[in-house]
Amino acid sequence: LVGGPYTFVVSSRGCPAQCRFCIKHVSYGRSVRFRSPENVLEEIEQLVALGIHRIHMYADLFTINREHVVGICEGILERGWKLRWTCNSRVDYVDPELLQLMARAGCWMISWGIESGDEGMLKRMHKGITLQQVEQAVAWARQAGMLNWGYFIIGLPGETVASIRKTIDLAKRLP
Repeated sequence: LVGGPYTFVVSSRGCPAQCRFCIKHVSYGRSVRFRSPENVLEEIEQLVALGIHRIHMYADLFTINREHVVGICEGILERGWKLRWTCNSRVDYVDPELLQLMARAGCWMISWGIESGDEGMLKRMHKGITLQQVEQAVAWARQAGMLNWGYFIIGLPGETVASIRKTIDLAKRLP
């Protein structure tokens, strides 16, 4: 799927979410530190000069700041770079217009922290999302022409056979 030289670009660090299972808060607290879009674009320019056109935007939550993402995407488009890139996101930090812009700028796959197909488990883990948001975000990404990749967790405290089945069913149903 990647097809050629590939690298990571760290665009930010940290995540404000309060998911119980995650250890990011140990390293970064609840804050997020961003590199400026221009700084990220300068790094990408060096990679393009080296012949690297496939990138993973390495951030705990790439879409946390819409303005930041727009700045990076518009910079890629203005420079005419033909990049193929991926990123991580949450379903509650995107909208159709942002996903369309990301796709135009070369984002071909987005990885979502979905975790569970059971509303009770999502509440228990303090995920802060709903199944409706999950279904909507992955549909928007698909409409934008992106592939979806879901992260799921099975076996957290409180998990049952029924909640596991709901997670599997959701994973199989999503595009």
